[in-house]
Amino acid sequence: MNLKDFHTIYVYSLLWLFVGYVSSYDMYLAIKNQNILLENEQNPIGRYLIIEDGGSVALFMSVKFFGTILTLGFLSLLYKYKENWAWISMVALCFFQFILLCYINESWIVGFL
Repeated sequence: MNLKDFHTIYVYSLLWLFVGYVSSYDMYLAIKNQNILLENEQNPIGRYLIIEDGGSVALFMSVKFFGTILTLGFLSLLYKYKENWAWISMVALCFFQFILLCYINESWIVGFL
C-alpha cells in the first residue's frame, strides 16, 4: 500500500467515524430527553415507533441503531467493491449528518454566528 492509498483510507475512515459519532450523539440526546421526545420528534416514523412502544423510546432507538450499523457496514463493503460510489455516498451522508448535528445543536449555531 502506497502513501496515497493510506491517506485515502484514513480520510474515508474518519468520515465513517464521523457518521457513527453524529448518529450516536443523536441517540444519546434522544434517550436523555426521552420524556419530551414524543412531542418534539420531527420524524413521523420515529413518532409512530414511540407511540407503538407505549411512549418508550426503546423501539425507536433500536431501529435507529440497526439502521446506523447497516449503513456503516454497507459503506464499508461499497468502499471495497465500488470505491467511487462509496466516496459519493459518504460525502453526501456526511453532509446530511453535519446538517443534523447543527440542527440538534441549535445553541452551537447561534453562538457560531
